[in-house]
Amino acid sequence: MEGGISEALRRFGPSWAARCRPTAHQAAVLQHVRDCRTEALGGHVAVCPECGGEAVLYHSCRDRHCPRCQYAQREAWLLSRKEELLPVTYFHVVFTLPDALNGIIYGHQEDAYSALFRTAWETLKAFAEKQGVRLGMTALLHTWGSALVFHPHLHCIVPGGGRMLDGDGWKTLPQVKGGEKEPFLFPVKALGRMFRAKYMEMFTAIADIPDAIRAKCFSKPWVVYAKSPVSGPESTLEYLSRYAYRVAIGDRHILAVDDGGVTFLYKDYRDGGKEKTMTLDGVEFVRRYAQHVLPFRFVHIRHYGVLAPGNRKALAALQAELGNPPVAVKNRGRKRWKDIAAARGLVMGLCPHCGVGILLIVKVIPHIRSPERNPSLYVG
Repeated sequence: MEGGISEALRRFGPSWAARCRPTAHQAAVLQHVRDCRTEALGGHVAVCPECGGEAVLYHSCRDRHCPRCQYAQREAWLLSRKEELLPVTYFHVVFTLPDALNGIIYGHQEDAYSALFRTAWETLKAFAEKQGVRLGMTALLHTWGSALVFHPHLHCIVPGGGRMLDGDGWKTLPQVKGGEKEPFLFPVKALGRMFRAKYMEMFTAIADIPDAIRAKCFSKPWVVYAKSPVSGPESTLEYLSRYAYRVAIGDRHILAVDDGGVTFLYKDYRDGGKEKTMTLDGVEFVRRYAQHVLPFRFVHIRHYGVLAPGNRKALAALQAELGNPPVAVKNRGRKRWKDIAAARGLVMGLCPHCGVGILLIVKVIPHIRSPERNPSLYVG
């Protein structure tokens, strides 16, 4: 295949591994992505009883870093969040860390990312409590920016109110503009100042920060971006679900993979978000891609306040109060592909040739076990 993340990893993964000496976890993730939906993972041959068409279907890797394996997880996440939806205004808020800290953060990823979640929530919580409410937040971690550069930031969805601290009822918070382009619940510049103070205090306990870098961090305001709400809470969830299981780069953005490197599309936000092309040396492309592999078992989507898993009964009471009948907690569970297909009106196993018959499996293709035919990217 000309292009695609799998082709890039097949061509340049071994050279990257030899040069950069990845961890076993990084190498395993990139090997999963490289082998996804190829003969390396095995699969099966299916035949349509209506038209006789044959389809060879290879297994997917289901790795959370794989661009081909995110649809089902994203849709399952969306169905679960809709069960917890409050009929109120929601806001999309982004907390961004300064580039000056990137090198130190990369050396302390798990602690640094956890601190980002915690301080973002503590900042919003502090502002909300001043107005007498217990807020809620769902936060999603992204580590990439334009052209695959390292750029840790947090996408958050925040309801426009919360549970009253002095009672069990709901209180809607007023929107303020405060000289900003987009209205939000709190002044974003004040949020940025508190977020900076809290994060630097917490990160200082995690890592040694040189005085020059510390001075850079305090010389400029930290960015907290609040986007005005889109129409309706369900539309807000649909909008944010695109961020929930997004990966650093997808196959549709990769234009070509050849001996000259990898050519891909990216958005240049310094030039008004214009879409441009970039060609990187193959090893450099894989290096940039690999730096967005999250720490092993790191939880990159978290819920806080009234949206936290431990507050489901309180959330159900708020849903009932606001006129949105809650789904019984005992009826909530892990969403599977059949639930997603039913919600989207999809037919499982439909023949890609005639669109009428349901495919029947006639042959199983075993996965490749030979290290010679499917070499590891880990060099030890």
